[in-house]
Amino acid sequence: MNKLTLFFLGMVLMIALSCSKTNNNPPANDPNNPGGGGGTTPTEYFTFKVNGVQQDFKAMTLVKDNPDDIKQFYLVGQKSDLQLPNLLFTLNYKAPGWVDGLSYALDENDFVNFAEYKTPSELVFKSKATPASANSGLRIRFDKITLAKGQFAIGTFSGTLQLEENVTTVVITEGKFKVKFSN
Repeated sequence: MNKLTLFFLGMVLMIALSCSKTNNNPPANDPNNPGGGGGTTPTEYFTFKVNGVQQDFKAMTLVKDNPDDIKQFYLVGQKSDLQLPNLLFTLNYKAPGWVDGLSYALDENDFVNFAEYKTPSELVFKSKATPASANSGLRIRFDKITLAKGQFAIGTFSGTLQLEENVTTVVITEGKFKVKFSN
């Protein structure tokens, strides 16, 4: 082979190597990327399915009633700042306190903790209207709670919520959140 052929072969090899792609996106079922679809892991997320339809909320709020003596959390997820649907949790202090692994069973027997899901047509499904049974109500679990301002609460939730007016329910599955404390 002459020098010119080696030169062109080297150039073709360099071009081929520089054009190769590496997929750095995680798979759609990656647990570190709850929204799926690849890309980087979001800093905050609030996602779940309602009757099998995926809901990814872009506006999230997590506040404590009193940062110095926390008796209540409010966790809200919303499609956007001005757009429904939204999901609201109001959770009161209970033993063993605000610790990793804290869980709630929200149904009509729980008069101080509740969840409300408001649809785009402004129907409000509530945990307080849901009959208490082993298979009803909504359960929320905090996998991680770090109480300092700017720190996160991370958890999961699923269950059913019901209209107060009748027995129409929505089924909520695959709920996941990681939301930063506002205060």
